[in-house]
Amino acid sequence: MRTVKTKVYLFTELSEEAKETAIENYRNKNYYNSFYYDEITESVKAVIDLFNLSTGRQYSDIRTDSIDDNILELSGARLYTYLINNYYSDLFKPEYIKTLDREFKANAFICKVRTDHKGEKYTQIFSKFKVSNECVLTGVCYDNNILEPIYSFLKKTTNETFEDLLQDIGHAISKSYSDMEEWLYSVEYITDSIQGNDYEFTKEGNIF
Repeated sequence: MRTVKTKVYLFTELSEEAKETAIENYRNKNYYNSFYYDEITESVKAVIDLFNLSTGRQYSDIRTDSIDDNILELSGARLYTYLINNYYSDLFKPEYIKTLDREFKANAFICKVRTDHKGEKYTQIFSKFKVSNECVLTGVCYDNNILEPIYSFLKKTTNETFEDLLQDIGHAISKSYSDMEEWLYSVEYITDSIQGNDYEFTKEGNIF
């Protein structure tokens, strides 16, 4: 048995060449957390359930077989009315105002009294008159990214059919995954992740 002493370095202490090696090794070994992909997938599943869709081998391969052709062909004002009548309460939620660390009730607001893990009550307060479309399905930003074709149509009605909008959602799903992958493999993300985790390296840039 023998003992080998090796100097280890933080990322900021490496040479530029060693930093490039460290980044490339990190990228190739996929050290990133799948948590981010899971968040997108949860939003995708929520949208698919909302519109009663199915998919092919990839989530972006949207299938509309379960929707009547007459509905798929709706456009313009008729499609706007259909979306409002059938999906308004899913696409828009009462606007959040604030949270109080106590039980609170007032007729002027929507007050949701909840209990935290310590058994203490708190109150989330929402408006009765204003709505929001921010992260309405899962609470994360991917809801908005994927539903953007629907919100854009409701904001400015076009001649697109419902089927067109659903296919646009498929494109939005694909873009969400590709944008995420591009970010996770970027120098900026990898550098932040390495430094945030205080990884140590050999002089050559190999993780220790």
